[in-house]
Amino acid sequence: MASEEVLRKTLKNADGKPFAKYKGIQNTFSLESFEITFVEVQNDRSGHTYARVRVPLKAAGFPEDAYCTPSRKIAFRDLVARRFWESARTRARAPIPKTDGGEVSMPRPGQEILDRGCVAVTEYSLEARFSVDLPSTGGKVNAAAAEELVFGRIEGIVSDSMFFSAYKPSKMYNHVFTAENADYIRGDLKSKGFVAFVAEGSVLPRREDDMAPMIDAVPFSCDPSLSVEFEVPNGDPVCGWGVPEGFTALVGPSRHGKSVLADAVFAGVYNHIPGDGREYVVSVPDAVYVMAEEGRPVTSDDMSSFVLPAPGLEPSMFSSPSASSPASEFAAVVEAMEMGSRLIVMDEGYSNPSVIRKGYLAEDTAYVSLSEAGSAMGRAGTSLLMVTGDESAVRHADSVFLVKDFKVRPVGVEKMVNDFLVKAPEPRSPVSKNVSFEKGRKDLSVSALSVRSVEIGSVKVDVPTAALFDMSQTRAVADAVLAAREDMDGSRTLAEVCSRAVDSIRAADSEDGSTSCAYHAYPRPIDVAAAVNRHPQMLMIRKGRSLASGCRNPASC
Repeated sequence: MASEEVLRKTLKNADGKPFAKYKGIQNTFSLESFEITFVEVQNDRSGHTYARVRVPLKAAGFPEDAYCTPSRKIAFRDLVARRFWESARTRARAPIPKTDGGEVSMPRPGQEILDRGCVAVTEYSLEARFSVDLPSTGGKVNAAAAEELVFGRIEGIVSDSMFFSAYKPSKMYNHVFTAENADYIRGDLKSKGFVAFVAEGSVLPRREDDMAPMIDAVPFSCDPSLSVEFEVPNGDPVCGWGVPEGFTALVGPSRHGKSVLADAVFAGVYNHIPGDGREYVVSVPDAVYVMAEEGRPVTSDDMSSFVLPAPGLEPSMFSSPSASSPASEFAAVVEAMEMGSRLIVMDEGYSNPSVIRKGYLAEDTAYVSLSEAGSAMGRAGTSLLMVTGDESAVRHADSVFLVKDFKVRPVGVEKMVNDFLVKAPEPRSPVSKNVSFEKGRKDLSVSALSVRSVEIGSVKVDVPTAALFDMSQTRAVADAVLAAREDMDGSRTLAEVCSRAVDSIRAADSEDGSTSCAYHAYPRPIDVAAAVNRHPQMLMIRKGRSLASGCRNPASC
């Protein structure tokens, strides 16, 4: 570790010289109130420099009860990341005057409280990871501007975000207590027979940017007969509506909140910041949203519970390079069940009619509708929450609720009973030998194209139903697929591979030389599996089965 004097001297000696001379600061320097490490220095002004700063915990001054439990620690790190981003946006959003560079950046946090890699709490220090653009003038090192970057901009950002004195204690505790309460409710769902919970007074509609709550929105409420109470560790008990295990149908007039409620339940796999409106909308952590994805690849899915046998078709090894609309949706259902999901959320507005109900058309005879199978799915351990107006679905559901003006009321319907059985799909093992990770001159290339789209090599993979709300999550999914390539040899199940991949990138991010950690928010293994399942070059095998496709006539699948 070098001193502040060494850093200033190194910059002074490089002043006016070619940009590459900045490589001399690739080191750790001890400054007055923090340490800064330039992990990887950019080669020219078009790149980015990756850095991290450390503040001793004692010097930072945060009380230990702000991060003393796993739940509080995630929320605390999330809060520090938000403050760091806000300060960087104020202090270092634009280049230093008369230079190129000087910006400091960290991924912008959204409404979700996530397990972010950009801030870490160790036994002795609080650490922030970020990127900077080193300043230059005419492609030459500008030492004065570089000193302004480190001792002005970065030091100011650190002061704003990494010292307790910069925080209002009530706001800090509100952030960590809100997350801890939500986690406590989530952990108590099973004991009460629920898969999700929506608190009274929650604001569910979003603005057009899908982030902040809609102004003047009607708050959520439920019939008094449905109200349940959850004790929480911080504050008064929380009252609201519990989504029961089994097959639940949401019915009601259009534009009265059915779909918004379903979306909020799905988003409830993550905690939300105070003021979001969905602070206590909580679901089981492995909930999955399912919709029709016509044209997606399907590989060796065990769809025997939903797809009926036909000439040239083996439902227990269903494969298609371009699945039909209903087949794609059933594939998503069995893939969620294979990964152990306890709740599937779906909306008939985004679903194929054959999936929702049994019709009279010839094509409908090839499938068992989810209306018929929903109760059996619940008995098998995967509950179903369906937004629908279909009479068949309503009559088959275990529970039916009317949603009107964002108020949930019970509906009594004569239930149809059937003897359908839904079995848990046999686990598959991915084989990546045909997957190319190459792109251009890069032997290994993965990237996030949008919040729910990744690129593996040169192949775009859309994951429209994954619980990805932040680009940092999507980057982590792409990197997890890359990290899993050595494990995808057929010896481990998909669930094992994806779990190990998330653990792998988390471990790699803890290393001092990591440059990707600043841009990761760790995803669920089930969302990594969504990307693996949708890669057209991926193979899947099961014990006693071959790699052969189960569908010999892809046009009919």
